[in-house]
Amino acid sequence: MNPKLQLALWVAGSFAVGLAAVAAVYRFGGARLRRALVESELGSVFVEVVRFSYYIGLPFGALITGALSVDLLGLGAIAVEDASTLAGFTLRDWMRGSIAAGLATGFVLVVLWLARRSADLPPALFDAQPSALLIVREAAYAEAHWAFYRAPFVLLFQDAYWGATAGFALVAVEWVLARRLRHTPPHANRPHALAATCCMLTSGLLYVTARNLWLMIVAHAAIRRVGERLFTQTAPPAAPYRRAPN
Repeated sequence: MNPKLQLALWVAGSFAVGLAAVAAVYRFGGARLRRALVESELGSVFVEVVRFSYYIGLPFGALITGALSVDLLGLGAIAVEDASTLAGFTLRDWMRGSIAAGLATGFVLVVLWLARRSADLPPALFDAQPSALLIVREAAYAEAHWAFYRAPFVLLFQDAYWGATAGFALVAVEWVLARRLRHTPPHANRPHALAATCCMLTSGLLYVTARNLWLMIVAHAAIRRVGERLFTQTAPPAAPYRRAPN
């Protein structure tokens, strides 16, 4: 089978399976199923196994079958002649990519800070911030998924820029359809949507300039970590009860 077609089928399957799973839970499963998946220990384990299989397992499956290459996924070159590599990248690649990631992340965080100060985006209230480990895990899931979706377009256009642009469009379509299946209101959780959009744009930029999945994960996690602190605030403790004087 043609490698381009094979990879396109992998991505199309991922797209269809992801939306089908959302539809099964939110359209046909009902509140009882969602509550069982979230509240029960067995349900939580099942959800995590499914998510890992979807975000990491599918790209890995395409990788080991030869439909996807490590370079397209952003994992560097397997071997570089006459050069020492670390995780598939030379020291020069790491330095150049790190500078690009730092500049892009810093610029995005400044934009988010300005948006928080000027825009009418009320902060959401959370009892606690997600842990750094959880943010890194979600960043790894998202970046592997997005790189997977870019890959067939990079092969098709033979151009990283247009491949990243088309991949961004596919991710955006998937995101919009998933929100519709969940019956999410259009303006719900706008700060989260803004941070996610910034992460996607930064990821696409780093894919074009560095194509280093590890740096994309770090940049994503940094934007999410700082962005959530900018747009969220911890719920204030309840005031102590005082009996009214007689």
